[in-house]
Amino acid sequence: MVLTNGSLSVSIVPEEGGRISSLVSRVTGIEFLTQSTNEDLHLKPGLDAQFQHGACAGIEECLPTVGICDDTTAGGPVPDHGDFWQLSWRVTAQSADNAALAANGFSRPLLFQKTISLQESGLSIRYRVQNIGQRDTSFLYACHPLFAIEPGDRVVLPSEAETLQLTYSRTGRMGKPGDQVAWPGNEFDVVLPAEAGDAEMLYSGKLSTGRCGLFRSEGKQGLLLSFSPQKLPYLGLWLCYGGWPGGSAPQQYAVALEPTTAPCGTLKEAHEKGLAFQLAPGEAFEWELGIHLTPSGITWETFRGAVDSGTQLFQTV
Repeated sequence: MVLTNGSLSVSIVPEEGGRISSLVSRVTGIEFLTQSTNEDLHLKPGLDAQFQHGACAGIEECLPTVGICDDTTAGGPVPDHGDFWQLSWRVTAQSADNAALAANGFSRPLLFQKTISLQESGLSIRYRVQNIGQRDTSFLYACHPLFAIEPGDRVVLPSEAETLQLTYSRTGRMGKPGDQVAWPGNEFDVVLPAEAGDAEMLYSGKLSTGRCGLFRSEGKQGLLLSFSPQKLPYLGLWLCYGGWPGGSAPQQYAVALEPTTAPCGTLKEAHEKGLAFQLAPGEAFEWELGIHLTPSGITWETFRGAVDSGTQLFQTV
């Protein structure tokens, strides 16, 4: 399924978790999303499914958890990265510049819907999750966009995100889990080569600014991700420079900017911290994400200023 306008081309794969598999600027030809190295996917949805055996690329959805949760979790166990990346989504509406998809979870009675709409210089994604069960249920949501990168690209966070909490570091270059890391610190915002073998997971504190982005240095074009901090108050940051999943499999080379309902790796942890999102029977929660591409040929400084102000180059959500 492909949506196209004069600025970009967007590919969607409903049968692979409803993921957005490609986002290409028609101005520069830059592909902003990672491409899957897993061929001939035959996903069998279930509690034992492992995320690394899926497409593991593009923009995927983590609901109702990111990390796997055992049966001591309120509401029962949840699979790795949640239910919805491994499900085939239904296409409920489609036009030249719009697609609506839906899927039903299996670990929780959640109906998850999203509508992807092209705009002049980007796209909007409107989400709705509803408890269709007979009892209260809970979830953690994180958008999971794996962005394609090259050495020297720059990661831009809101200027208020002066420190991030480190929850994982493969090599220890940023410290140990639980440490507060100054951002951008020692040029942590600069993308390393794939040979670095690093991987880190960090979380912001509660944000009042819902903008972040990735600057593609060689092509001199930026991507801005906008979100409502009232709905998604935190931002996760995954930096993977050949440091995951290990073993003989192809190693991931990507950056993920992850607006989320809680700065937690699992729904269980979110419950423990009082940050799990609760829905009564029939209740729904809605939010929106925006992805905006800049004009080509801009400088890093211009892009950073645009992300910080939200007024120079972009229309925010």
